[in-house]
Amino acid sequence: MYNKNINKEEILTIEFNTPKISFIVTCYNKFQFIEECLLSIKEQSYDNKEIIVVNDNSSDNSIEAIEKFKRNNSDIEVKVINNEKNIGQFASFIEGLKLAEGEFITVTDGDDVLFTDFAKVHIKTQLSTTVALTSARQIEIDEKNIIHSFKSTDCPFIKLNDFSTNIKFNPDMFSNEFENKDFKVKILSNKKHSFATWHWSPSSSAVIRKSVCEILLNFKEPEKLKITADKFIFSFAHLIGSSALIDTPLYAYRRHNNNFSKANKLIGSEKYLKTEIQKKYIQNNFLIRREMWKFVTENKNLIEEQFGHSGYIRILNKIIFSFDFSTLKSALKSLWV
Repeated sequence: MYNKNINKEEILTIEFNTPKISFIVTCYNKFQFIEECLLSIKEQSYDNKEIIVVNDNSSDNSIEAIEKFKRNNSDIEVKVINNEKNIGQFASFIEGLKLAEGEFITVTDGDDVLFTDFAKVHIKTQLSTTVALTSARQIEIDEKNIIHSFKSTDCPFIKLNDFSTNIKFNPDMFSNEFENKDFKVKILSNKKHSFATWHWSPSSSAVIRKSVCEILLNFKEPEKLKITADKFIFSFAHLIGSSALIDTPLYAYRRHNNNFSKANKLIGSEKYLKTEIQKKYIQNNFLIRREMWKFVTENKNLIEEQFGHSGYIRILNKIIFSFDFSTLKSALKSLWV
């Protein structure tokens, strides 16, 4: 009940808290890179954060590097999960999500490096757009941190020229937590941009609302999705609440021989992928549609509780009928070779 005795001066002096971001870092045999990744998270200019590292039964010295970082950096909250067997990135993400306390979540690869303002820009964009997912551009580096590309062609949206004007935001709302940083944003409505089509940069690029991710805790067999975890998670978030693209690089994607795509390291473009890799992408697209359909129908009551019966039907229709010409063209090219 509203207290009439509270005066205006007391209301104006209330301090608002910034939302917490949980960095879920998945690691499988990333000993060479994991400490640098964790350090880039610790040094974020955004203060309200935690780190959750999921070691997916690595066979190298990754866990030693993780524990060393935790011992030497007691000034930041670090939670560590050690999987008893290798379960893949998606299942590892689900395990980390169970411990996450933040209102926002990342899917961070243990070999990538986040720029200092990564969290600050993402949270600023999330609060200004209220989408489910935000994704930023990347630069590409190799095993020795040599920069190979400032404008990676793995980011589909670098060709877009219809980004909105800079987001307007009042930094005084949250003290000095948000600085005036120029960047442009494009909102992708799930009504216009197809389900299971790749619109974003790879996994470490994104921040997702936890309320969306928590629905995925009901996924029965997450180990089925050992690869393309980012595409499944991003596609689901976009399906539920649309997404937004941030037209500035906020992290360094590390390209090396253990990447799934194994694309040309100097260019990073999918046009250099081998035919068998292109075919795997097509197979994964069908896998994502099949598993998403199964997940949504198995959780019909939950989806209807959140979005109503008509919303449930719309989601199913998008899973079945959502295609775009660029994806079909790429698929046909790879099969023709």
